[in-house]
Formats: sequence, structure tokens, C-alpha cells
Amino acid sequence: MILAIDCGNTHTVFGTITKEGEIQKIFRMESSRRKTSYEYAADIAQICQLLKIDLQGLEGSILSSVVPELTTSYQKAMELLCKGKCVVVSSSSPMNMSFAMADPSGVAPDLIISAVGAKNNYPLPAIIIDMGTATTITVVNKEGVFMGGVILPGVGISMNALAKETSLLPSIDVAPAKTLISTDTVDAMRAGIIYGTAGSLDGIVEHFQEELQEEGSVIATGGLAHLICPYCKHKMIVDDNLLLKGLWKIWQLEQDRAETGSNGVYA
Repeated sequence: MILAIDCGNTHTVFGTITKEGEIQKIFRMESSRRKTSYEYAADIAQICQLLKIDLQGLEGSILSSVVPELTTSYQKAMELLCKGKCVVVSSSSPMNMSFAMADPSGVAPDLIISAVGAKNNYPLPAIIIDMGTATTITVVNKEGVFMGGVILPGVGISMNALAKETSLLPSIDVAPAKTLISTDTVDAMRAGIIYGTAGSLDGIVEHFQEELQEEGSVIATGGLAHLICPYCKHKMIVDDNLLLKGLWKIWQLEQDRAETGSNGVYA
């Protein structure tokens, strides 16, 4: 069993994955830039004890991070806790993925890992929507090539900006509105952000499908996917564990490379 770690700007997701690729126990922590590797090690150890996860029994761990200042902290924390090594995903990691761009090192690792997860679990082409701090929409074509995509402000960022930049609009949580044509301010804000996000996703997906000349799979992941996707007109598969599935595939490829001595980066 391994521990897969996805460090995002707001939260870090941890998931144990068996040798068969089954994702079992998942937990989340705040991505705090103020904590040291020892503090992270203590927090992770405490949560794993509560969940009865045997850290010393792990084969190893694999880490994806979009927060450079936390990458080393998490890596050192896992080295303190586990006997096995902590693999940090980078542009030199084996991905079993080819790229439309000449230099894929500039692409955020979470986008590539989600693409790896989509390629190995869903029919291609695949349009991948990740609703995190930012909302990203990326494409893997039917040949399995990562084509690129677009980046939008996340739902939380949009809601916070709306409240911050206006005098009379309150700061509220993101939740379903009672009706689309709302009769009070809070509901109007909720309806605007939910239907506005859903409409923008539908529009971009439609343009992507026109360019691909094929519908393919539309997969949504991220914390707010369950809230937004029901309001979209396109059929979307919500997969909360898409990135963890991608990390598991990369872990397998890393083990194959270690055994065969292969140094290929992109297959």
C-alpha cells in the first residue's frame, strides 16, 4: 500500500492506495505555509493513527504539489514517517503521456496527473474540469495527447471578489439558490455564481468538442464539482479521486522504470 498526496493551494488530499489500485482511506488537511515538516509529520501521524493507517507498513508515498514552498515540507514529513521513499512528481516523472507543446515542464503537475488519471480510466478524447482554487479545463485527445486547456477564476475566488469589491454585497458561502430568478440578495449571488459557472463550463466544453470534432468523456473533479455539475447541460462524470488515480498510475510507472532501468520521461 502507498500514500498518495495531492498538495493544492487551499487543501492537501491524502489517500491510501492498495497494490491493486483500490483507493481506501482519504483525508484532507489545510495547506498551511506556516507549518514546518515536523509539524506536518505530527499532524499526519495523528490523523493516520485515528484512521488506523500503518505508516511504517507503507511501501512508499507519492506527492504532487502546486505549492513549491510546501513540497519539501511534505517530502521531509513523509521521510520521517515512512520507511519507503517519497516520490515527488515532476516533469521528469514517467507519465505514459505525450504532449502537444514542445516543453511540458511549464504545465502544472496536477493538470498532467489528472490527465493521466483520465487517460487510464475513461474513453478518449477526455475533457477534464478541475474545480479547485482555480478552475481548469484541459483536453486529452483520442490519441492520448495532452493538448492544453484554459484556466478560470475558481468559484471561491469569484465569490470572494464579488463581496470584496462591492459595498453592499455580503460575504456568503457557496450553496444552491432556491430559484434562478431570486428575490433576495444572498440567493441572487448564489444563483449567479452557480449558474454563471455552469454556463461558462458548458460554453467551453462545447467549443472544445467542436474543435475535437467529437464529444468524448467530460470528467469533473475538485471540491465543488458535485455542487456545480448538476446545473450544467452537458453530461459530466464527477470523479473526486481522479488525481489520486493519476498518482497511482505514475507510481506504477516509477516502479517499472526502477526495475527496468528505463529513463524515458514521456511514453
